Amino acid sequence: MTLHFDRRGEGPPLLLLHATLSSSRQLRTLASRLAERFTVLSVDRRGSGQSTFDGPAEPIPATTHIEDIARLVVGEGLAPVVVVGHSYGGCIAIELASHRPELVAAVLAYEPPYALVAPADAQAGMAEVGHRTLAARDDDGLAAAALMFMAGVSGADAVAAMSPAARARVEEAGQGAVADATLAGMDPDALGRIVCPVRIATGGGSAPFYAEIADALAGRVPTADHVRIPGLDHMAPVLRPDAIAEAVEDFLA
Repeated sequence: MTLHFDRRGEGPPLLLLHATLSSSRQLRTLASRLAERFTVLSVDRRGSGQSTFDGPAEPIPATTHIEDIARLVVGEGLAPVVVVGHSYGGCIAIELASHRPELVAAVLAYEPPYALVAPADAQAGMAEVGHRTLAARDDDGLAAAALMFMAGVSGADAVAAMSPAARARVEEAGQGAVADATLAGMDPDALGRIVCPVRIATGGGSAPFYAEIADALAGRVPTADHVRIPGLDHMAPVLRPDAIAEAVEDFLA
């Protein structure tokens, strides 16, 4: 397995972790903005982007992502590192802080769908998205799995409204959709072991369950708070990178 990453900038080390159906490429503008102050390492998580994956497409547990990232951070000589994660990348950032605290200086997680602390209806909904994604993989292949995941998260209308080019990009991310679909390996019992500063950020324009999860995480992580940023939605790290960069800088200040 080869883990693809991009390194840019000078200054304190900062690691960027992307969302599902995404890669470091979608965070390039945010990485460039943060590289004005930080040494930024943007990673394609295993199964996504240009990171190769050996074997059939299967859910990847959080522990595997943690092992991959730990090797990279240590190998690049960047520990301890600030970790900024978008969506499922935020879940992995939190898990890294709980299981490898010596590697993490601080975490900003933007709208992590940390299912095991979510309200019951949100938990059930996320579990159903995972089930349907894997069923689509089994029945129709990886492209169908990616579209099913997007429909489950963003709605069927969002899928129908995509341009042919956008649809093709989503279909190419089927392996990543399968890798993340079940949110495998989350360990909520370890959240209380986190010792670094943690901020869970949510957007004022996002679905309410993200804020509910953020409040639950802030209640379990001793060093965490929840900040809601008006005017942003779930795709802000991609579409509003300046606003997210400002949130990171405010947090670290």
